Amino acid sequence: MKIGNRIKDLRNEKKITQKELADILFVSDKAVSSWEANRTEPSLELIIKLSEVFDCSTSYLIYGEVSRSDIETEIKIKLSEDEYKNLELLMEQNAEFMRENHHVDTYYQPKHRKFVKEGTINEWLRIGERGNKNIINYKNWYDNYCDEFEVEIDDVNNLNKIFDKIGLEKIATVDKVRKTYFYLDKYEVALDTVKDLGYFVEIEVKKYEKSADLEYDELLRVAKRINLNLDNQDRKGYPYYLLDIK
Repeated sequence: MKIGNRIKDLRNEKKITQKELADILFVSDKAVSSWEANRTEPSLELIIKLSEVFDCSTSYLIYGEVSRSDIETEIKIKLSEDEYKNLELLMEQNAEFMRENHHVDTYYQPKHRKFVKEGTINEWLRIGERGNKNIINYKNWYDNYCDEFEVEIDDVNNLNKIFDKIGLEKIATVDKVRKTYFYLDKYEVALDTVKDLGYFVEIEVKKYEKSADLEYDELLRVAKRINLNLDNQDRKGYPYYLLDIK
């Protein structure tokens, strides 16, 4: 199934016409018709808007079922300011710019079971502010990938009251500006400027063509080709540093 078929199916599920979708996106209904007939494809900017309209991931629109929504394969690397600027220039010249966002992520853990283990944080629960949206996200890390589940919430205050009742405590808040690029038609490259922590890059596999372990190996090769120092991989996570754990 191609992207046009997925757009058509999602539009029908939403019970809106091609003209109504076109009006939402500020394009012509002929453009929507052309997408759904697989004659043309929407730009990346429009794919992002379509994902918001249909409440689905951009990965699903682009790749369909080959994209994994319940697993994440990525690497995070600490950068110097010069490394950040060089990588930013490389992405601007060779990747598709997706968006720039200000993220505020608040992390929680159970009072009776600490997420911090052996000098790192192997699982986390967080609420992330994404513009006018709030997303609750849970991750549980293994060696080279993690389980990931998330859902949008509409009342953070009530959720915090629930957290308090069931014994979840706030442990850290991460404030960052993220620039996101789509690289090699497969990877999401996120350049982070994190308040009080400095510069980082996260590269995540968005199209799975093989097992998570093999995708991770390929991800490392891609990182080396763009001159990233794998010795500076960060496996601890931003909350760890903000907690100042020794």
